[in-house]
Amino acid sequence: MAEIVEITSLAYGGKGVGRIGGKVVFVPYSAPGDVVEVEVVSEKKGYSEGELRRIEKPSPARVEPLCPLYGECGGCNLQHIDYGAQLEWKQRILEETLRRVGKLEVKSLYGEDFPAGPEAVRFEGPIASPREFNYRSRARFQFNGGCAGFFAAASHRVVDMDACPLLDPLINESYSDIKDVLKSVDAPGISSFELVLGERDSKTVAVFNSHEAGPLPWAKALAGTRHLKGFEVRALTDRSRKGKRVASVGDTSVSHEAGGIVFSAGAGIFSQVNRLQNRHLVAKAIEFAALSGKETVIDLFSGAGNLTLPLARMAREAIGVEADKDAAREGGGNAARNSIENVRFHAEDSVLWLKRNLNVLERERDPVLVLDPPRGGEPQIARSLSGARPGSIIYISCSPPTLARDLFFLAGLGYRVSRAVLIDMFPQTYHVESIMGLRLAD
Repeated sequence: MAEIVEITSLAYGGKGVGRIGGKVVFVPYSAPGDVVEVEVVSEKKGYSEGELRRIEKPSPARVEPLCPLYGECGGCNLQHIDYGAQLEWKQRILEETLRRVGKLEVKSLYGEDFPAGPEAVRFEGPIASPREFNYRSRARFQFNGGCAGFFAAASHRVVDMDACPLLDPLINESYSDIKDVLKSVDAPGISSFELVLGERDSKTVAVFNSHEAGPLPWAKALAGTRHLKGFEVRALTDRSRKGKRVASVGDTSVSHEAGGIVFSAGAGIFSQVNRLQNRHLVAKAIEFAALSGKETVIDLFSGAGNLTLPLARMAREAIGVEADKDAAREGGGNAARNSIENVRFHAEDSVLWLKRNLNVLERERDPVLVLDPPRGGEPQIARSLSGARPGSIIYISCSPPTLARDLFFLAGLGYRVSRAVLIDMFPQTYHVESIMGLRLAD
């Protein structure tokens, strides 16, 4: 039975929030301010899941989605909401998560009546993406049964697509050509492929993921792909998303610039997908660190040095720790190419390295620890710090719940959030990126 529901807020994950008979109901593709007809499809102990059947009265924030596949493809979930409203609700969600999960006092940017003492977290205004669309310089596409595209929402069904409005136009053009090639040739075992755009040469590199490590009879067919300068084939021999490289053709390096540094790394090395926002991220990390030139910076999960190298230029020395051996090697190469000599990279798990090298933190007068962990966060890092506490921490997060969990633990060690800002890396999606500056309380 359908019910008329007023959507009053937005939840992390992108679903609208309303109530039916006092019980919370989550409704995908609804917007705060909507009055909608909802059918409950799942009952849980403390909430319900609903499906949007009809819009009775649209929210002032509702807009027409740009993509014809919106609602079927699982890549986006906020295209129906005006970008300014997206940014406001991401900020609200981040603040609320820090209060509820992190047990922190937060001074709201939007005037909600919450306690906010002198030690409350006070956010700077969120940094909007310069591009609401066409911002992604990297994407992973699924390929199955002749269909290429992204997975449908909450599914492993591939939604066949011609282009995506979130991607840089050059990525879309390379994708279109590769899709045509894979549909016309025998490409055994190819389950997915990635495309990465190099910033300095405006060329793309492809990484094909295969469950077979055989010959490449289709390689010549890629010669006509627009903007493509090289590609790799990786054999997925285990559950790793990366796999083992079994072939490489052409130039497979990609570049970007940030913090006055020119970076170059293989297409398989992690990099931020929104290059313009990455520059803001690096600038804020430098600003929050407030280095005097006497500090040692320890950058855990350092990748190829996106944060390590710009910070090294303003520190006495910097140490990058990265489990991906290829990325750590590329970090050293980037340091050499940019004539940065006061930096070392270690190819090792960040948690294990920190546990073995707590003496590095203990002997330094005021070390600065940089944390940019995967989406799941890393609670073991925070717990390890109980043995040797650095004077300041720069924490970059793409997951409010895990950020709040780790901040709660760090607060117990005496850390306070001194600077905080949301940087919108992923317009049209629910993902929330933020950077926090923490210092030990006096």
